Amino acid sequence: MRRLALVLGLALAVTAAACGGDGGGSAAEDCVDLTTEGDSFTVRLVDNEFVPSCFTASASQSLTLVNEDPALHSFTLEDTPIDVDISGDQTLDLDPISGQVAPGTYRLICKYHQPGMTGEVTIVE
Repeated sequence: MRRLALVLGLALAVTAAACGGDGGGSAAEDCVDLTTEGDSFTVRLVDNEFVPSCFTASASQSLTLVNEDPALHSFTLEDTPIDVDISGDQTLDLDPISGQVAPGTYRLICKYHQPGMTGEVTIVE
């Protein structure tokens, strides 16, 4: 349960690579504000990408990870204890990470598909 909560923190700050977009605009313009989604939100893992790959979420929100690929992926928030594996074609529900990860911006990676599968997550209170 604690591991699941940590994963939520990772998702909340999501993504580096996809935030850069295709050269048109800044990372801040490409990031999605998920704090307006209510008590929970979803991050999809598809085609070796996090969708969305750059987002802001609240530490009090729950996270659902949906792996739409047949491959094993991880949802790993660097410099935090959040490091969760999700098997191919599986869904994983995670608890809020309140009190486990400090507010801030974190690099999101799949440890199995680097350097391409990355993102940036910003966690707010």
